[in-house]
Amino acid sequence: MTTPTKPDNEPGPMTFAEIRALLEQTARASAENTAAIAKMRAGNEERGAQHDKEMAEIREAQSRTEKAVAENTRAISEMRAAVSDLTATQNRTNQEVSTLKGCGLELYCERNPQIFANELGMFREEIISKLEIRDIAYEAEMSGAITSDQYSNLSRADLFIYARRKSDKHPFCLVVEASYRVDNEDVDQASERANILHIILNKYQPRHLNGQVIPIVAGTDITPGASSKLGHFGVTYVPVNNGNRLTNLPG
Repeated sequence: MTTPTKPDNEPGPMTFAEIRALLEQTARASAENTAAIAKMRAGNEERGAQHDKEMAEIREAQSRTEKAVAENTRAISEMRAAVSDLTATQNRTNQEVSTLKGCGLELYCERNPQIFANELGMFREEIISKLEIRDIAYEAEMSGAITSDQYSNLSRADLFIYARRKSDKHPFCLVVEASYRVDNEDVDQASERANILHIILNKYQPRHLNGQVIPIVAGTDITPGASSKLGHFGVTYVPVNNGNRLTNLPG
């Protein structure tokens, strides 16, 4: 019986020294892998810590921004409220100044009725007291000639003036609305109140108050809209430039 022959390229059994060397090599490789893994973990942890730090800074910056936006919003709201209050105060001031100017102008017209006579070619002008007009209007209301609203409306007229035309001495009764700057409402009121007085005088015909009733608006200026209504409503505009301090306030 023939014994099988071992191939030439087949490795022989490893010696103890070779096995030890292989184990040492394997141990070194394992240690290197362990070190590499530890280094990688350390790097990941460092990057993670850096990321967490950056995110914390971002959240802090966002919080500061939100706080700043909230403060700015509150400041803007407070500023708007302050501007609104200031505007309201300015409007009240303007209204008070306008009222003051109107009162000054009305007082000047009452003390100087000749400015209407000069403008309209009249003479013997005299102021009719509001009390006298109210007495006549009250009788008209009680008799049903005018309504209570018409009585109240006429009672709020600024001025009543009686005069005669120079050319033929024909009598006139002027119903005056005085305003620093005449507007549409002044024209409307002058026309309405003159019509009411016309109704009363036609009914009662008092000897000292007769003739035509003329609606007048007086002021230092007139709006374009009011000026365009004068002819349609039969109202006459009388400019008043008197130099009175009350009617020359800035406005």
